[in-house]
Amino acid sequence: MKDTILQLDNLEMGFGGLKLFSDINISVEKGEILGIIGTNGSGKTTLFNIICGIYTPLSGKVVYKGEDITGIAPHQIARKGIGRCFQMVVPFESMTPLENIKVARANAGKSCKGPEFSIEEILELTNLTDKKDITTNNLSLPDKKNVEIARALACNPEIILFDEVSCGLAGEEIRERMALMKKLAEKGITIIVIEHIMVFIKEICDRVVVLHAGSLIAEGTPDEIIHNEKVIDAYLGGREL
Repeated sequence: MKDTILQLDNLEMGFGGLKLFSDINISVEKGEILGIIGTNGSGKTTLFNIICGIYTPLSGKVVYKGEDITGIAPHQIARKGIGRCFQMVVPFESMTPLENIKVARANAGKSCKGPEFSIEEILELTNLTDKKDITTNNLSLPDKKNVEIARALACNPEIILFDEVSCGLAGEEIRERMALMKKLAEKGITIIVIEHIMVFIKEICDRVVVLHAGSLIAEGTPDEIIHNEKVIDAYLGGREL
């Protein structure tokens, strides 16, 4: 029996009279890694902004653990158990990783029911133990991204939204990011990831949904998506490419 933790029902969104997407229906099962792919401008990050309360959809709703959370303030949604890591990292640069984690934990509230990691466990998971007292603005980009993940973990989330976490990374850094996300899923955190690197999606995702031209055009396992004719034509550049 499926255990749906997050449901996007008939979402429609647009700006200034221009419709971005409509009739978006996505179910997320507890404990899975769901990938979202699509062409630039297809609405992937906007979906995250709707889930997190930054945007309110024109119509439709976001249901989290049976509760309609559409339009609730971002800090309230975070306290309910939905964390987020942005493509452009936004940690407190004047603070150390340890201070970033402590601030996030202090503001997390006590209603979340995700895995409760100690600060030491968070530092170890994100490979920041030896760098916990270095001011964040002196860290490398991969380490700053780890601080972003550490802050999300400090809130004991049940779901984490990752928006192109491999952006700016290469080679071993990307492999380390994939390994970390798999480890978080094994510890019971549901993960939704936006990513352009298909190897990344194929390696870690249980299921993938594809957005294109305002619609959800495909859904399935990574292997099914890679061989889907609609996806090949719309997103992967056609079979010749």
